[in-house]
Amino acid sequence: MEEIVRQIKNQQEINFINVCDQIEMADLETVFDGENHSRYVFHYLHSLDRFFINPCDYIYEGEKLFGIPEGLSAIDPSREGYINDPSIVISKKQLLDYLDYVHKKIDAYFETLTAAQLLETPEGCEYSRLELILAQIRHLMWHVGLSSGITFSTKHEWNNFTGLTKLNLKLFGKEH
Repeated sequence: MEEIVRQIKNQQEINFINVCDQIEMADLETVFDGENHSRYVFHYLHSLDRFFINPCDYIYEGEKLFGIPEGLSAIDPSREGYINDPSIVISKKQLLDYLDYVHKKIDAYFETLTAAQLLETPEGCEYSRLELILAQIRHLMWHVGLSSGITFSTKHEWNNFTGLTKLNLKLFGKEH
């Protein structure tokens, strides 16, 4: 694996650790802005699944594999497929199973990805592979922050956060 791809993969691996910790601690039934917390979590997992590699040739497998209707990923009433029912709670097991599926799919993608391909656009897509990856990292962390805030508002605890351990040790004398 080329060095730049390895570095991106390593950072995404840290994101997966943070997402897993966040899901494990989440109060999924809490309703925030008209949607239950599990929908926000599913939204960001579905986005990783759909947009990280190539949204133009994406096929959703989550309903067949995990029993999660794709429309539950829409958290904005103006989006196609939106389902307005805050009583539908996606279970922690379903979310963790879907996370594992997305994690494996993205890991397999990194195994074949080259540095040169990062600047290429996937067939039918207007964005480069690097732009898709960076956009998903940004989107994921925005939603993980929101989700962590929702959990804190009900449990009064912050979920664990994993970062750049060696750098944190150097700068702050401890892990963050």
